[in-house]
Amino acid sequence: MRAIWQGLLSFGLINIPIKMFKATEDEDFHFSLLHSICHNPLKYQRYCPVCDQVVSPEETVRGYQYEAGRFILLSEEELDVVASPRTKTIEIISFVQVGEVPAVYYDEAYYLQPSTGGEKAFSLLGTALARQKKEALCRMSLRSRPKLCLVAIGDNNLRLSTIHYGSEVRSPQSLGQFPHIEGSQAELELTELLINKLTRPFHPEELPNTYKLALSEIIEKKLSGQEVHIAKRTPEPQVANILEALQASLERVEKDGVPTYAR
Repeated sequence: MRAIWQGLLSFGLINIPIKMFKATEDEDFHFSLLHSICHNPLKYQRYCPVCDQVVSPEETVRGYQYEAGRFILLSEEELDVVASPRTKTIEIISFVQVGEVPAVYYDEAYYLQPSTGGEKAFSLLGTALARQKKEALCRMSLRSRPKLCLVAIGDNNLRLSTIHYGSEVRSPQSLGQFPHIEGSQAELELTELLINKLTRPFHPEELPNTYKLALSEIIEKKLSGQEVHIAKRTPEPQVANILEALQASLERVEKDGVPTYAR
């Protein structure tokens, strides 16, 4: 695994040399758009409809649209003034309780490892975070942008999660109140029973990327010249009411067991 960032984790007067690694990887298939006649990749060009010409990169400027059809121009020098300096320090601002930051704030996940000479301080910080059940609220510069982040101990390692600024998180109040519609006692009991039946420990290895697997199979068949047969979707059974749906769901779980992977 290759480090994407190296620098210091600043804790009071202590600077811990660290390396940062992406905790996730992109498994998506990335398709190219081809011309349907010759199957060659399409090229994209910057085109000005007013001047009716293709525009070279040297002729472009950045503009912010402050109202429909009206822009203010910003030079690269002006943008550099407000851009974060390319510092190599993750600065711990404060500490918060584990779970205090709501899940909606979380963005990208990374792993941290100590560089040479930082092992002891790195270990002490991780141990202290675990003992106090706290996370470190930090700020850093990543890809020339200022970022807030949380550093936490988990799975015997330090992980860093970038988090959104408060102004970036939409309030759920705009969606209205959560609907509180009274159900019958039987409906509530069956709902809870179904939840209990489907409760099990989280094992991510049992949840494969079924889309990736199915698409890989189609691609392999096409590469080997095999014919691809598309199965028709079977319609979901229609149930008259919630009580019947809950009862039917419980019967299916009793019969088939708890599903081991997402379908």
